[in-house]
Amino acid sequence: MSAKKSQSGYRAGFVALVGEPNAGKSTLTNLLVGETVSIVTPKPQTTRTRVTGILSDADSQLVFVDSPGLIKSTSGLNTFLQDEARDVISSADVVIALLSADGSEGFAKELLTLLREEGKPFIAIVNKADLLKGTATPKFFKYLIEEKIPFFSVSALKRPKEARAEVIAAVRPLLPESVAPLYDDEIYTTQTLREMAGEAVREACFLNLKQEIPYGLAVRIREFKENSGPVVKIAAEIIVEKDNHKGIVIGAKGAMMKKIGTEARARIEAILGRQAYLELHVVVKPNWFKNKKLMEELGYVIKE
Repeated sequence: MSAKKSQSGYRAGFVALVGEPNAGKSTLTNLLVGETVSIVTPKPQTTRTRVTGILSDADSQLVFVDSPGLIKSTSGLNTFLQDEARDVISSADVVIALLSADGSEGFAKELLTLLREEGKPFIAIVNKADLLKGTATPKFFKYLIEEKIPFFSVSALKRPKEARAEVIAAVRPLLPESVAPLYDDEIYTTQTLREMAGEAVREACFLNLKQEIPYGLAVRIREFKENSGPVVKIAAEIIVEKDNHKGIVIGAKGAMMKKIGTEARARIEAILGRQAYLELHVVVKPNWFKNKKLMEELGYVIKE
């Protein structure tokens, strides 16, 4: 932990990013932190567990917490995703309600009502503003005006510098005052290298596999040897639900597995700043998301 900050007005706290699947939470989290802490793919519901990104400066420490997209479900992995997102909200100091410009009015109303009931500071941000043509406005625009909910629009992809500056300026005053940072101000995430390696493999799977298969798989790091020489040795399992999914992940003559491995290894080496050897295996575990022990091992259980 860094030394206590002597100046008055120093602020530090947790900032939750919540919204619909594919609202751009992970993209915005990475932008705000200035590092890649959350995996990003075109598929909705890519984020499964909370991911922490830390932005520190002389006046504040903003601990951004990316969360799974809010959904309604009472079964399997989706139950965890729903509970995880709600737990992130309840444990945050400030909440960013990220509303996609092309999102539904119903969801916006539900989310903002939930945040009002929580009674903690929140800001509404309309992301993907570039999707709106001409003078078009979001479907929930009238609701925001009528309910007098302050909001502003950003485009994390098209206008990243402006988006970053505006969001940080809006969030920082809402944080509680603090005598010291919550984390060492030289780190940018609380994720371990082992966890980041697993996410890199899962990201490669999401980017390369089609249809429902990415949603039915998980990644478990079996071995992570960082001190065994100049090359980090990593062994990972890609867990799938069905036998035919295993064949698809491996691909003809192992082509898909090779592609996933190559992309994941490149991402891991960028994180580590050194060479990595990545060994992948595909294992079939029917209904793995109903296995309480395995779910806990994969991190898909909320700790009390």
